[in-house]
Amino acid sequence: MIITKKNVVAKHQNCTGRRFTSFSLMLAGLIILIQLSSCTPASKLVYFNNLNASVAKEIQEARDSFTNVIQKNDQLWITVGGTNAEDLVAINSASGVIQGTNLGSGGAGNLSPALGYLVESDGTIKLPYLGKVRVEGLTRLELEDHLTEKFKDYTKNPIVNVRFMNYKVTVLGAVAKPGSFTFPNERMTVLDALGLAGDLTNTSKRDEVLVIREANGVRSFGKINLLSADVFKSPYYFLNTNDVIYVTPLRAIAVNREKTPQYVGMVAGILSLLTSIFYIIKK
Repeated sequence: MIITKKNVVAKHQNCTGRRFTSFSLMLAGLIILIQLSSCTPASKLVYFNNLNASVAKEIQEARDSFTNVIQKNDQLWITVGGTNAEDLVAINSASGVIQGTNLGSGGAGNLSPALGYLVESDGTIKLPYLGKVRVEGLTRLELEDHLTEKFKDYTKNPIVNVRFMNYKVTVLGAVAKPGSFTFPNERMTVLDALGLAGDLTNTSKRDEVLVIREANGVRSFGKINLLSADVFKSPYYFLNTNDVIYVTPLRAIAVNREKTPQYVGMVAGILSLLTSIFYIIKK
C-alpha cells in the first residue's frame, strides 16, 4: 500500500473528527446532567402534601388557643374611653411618644410621631394616675381587663383598648425578599411571613424551616415542615413578636441552579459554533 500525503491528511482529519465528535458527546452529556441536577422533585416543592378536611378544624382550634404575650421593648397603643369626657382627656394626655415611627399622616419617608407606650426593661409601662404598671407576661386582652378595673377609680365606665405597635418578624435565608416585616395584628402565621418575603425559592428546604423565638429571656428553636399539613399543629405556626424565620437552602452545587438555564444556553451556543467551524474546515 502506497502512503501518500493525501492519505495521511485524510487519516488525520478522520481522527480529529472522531475526537471532536467524542468531545461533543461528552459536552452534551454534561449539559444534560447539569439540567437534570437543577430540577427539584415536585414532592419537594408542593406544600401540605397530606392535607385533608380535618385540618380546617385544627387550624381554628390553634387560632383560638394562640396567645401572644407582652414582652420587654414592646410598643403598646393604649386608649381609654368612657362616659366622662373630662376625665378621659387627662387619662389619655400622657401617652408615650415613639420617635422615628411612620404611623402618622405624614406619608412615606416622613418620620411622624405615634402615640404609644414602651415596655421598659423591668416589664412595666407608666400610665397617668396609675404610675408604673407591670404588663410583661400578660396578653393584650388580660391587660385590657386589668386596666379597666384600675381606671374605674378615676372615670366612669372605662373602656380600654390595647394594641401592639411593633408586631414585627424577620425572615432570612432562601426566600425571594428577606427582611423584617411589620404586621397590623397579632395573628400572624409563618405562611403570612413567608408570603411577605416573596415565598421560598426553588433552592429552599421546605421541610426544614427554622423559627427562632425569645420569650422572657429564654430563646427557643422550632422546625417546621411545610411539605406536611402537620405544620398547622406546630406551636410555631402562629408567630410571636420579634420571631426570626430562617429558611435553610438546599446543599450548594457547583453551578447555581437559578442560573443554570443561561449557562446551558451559553454552552449550547458555543458547541454549535465549534461544530460549524469544524465542518467548514473539513470541507
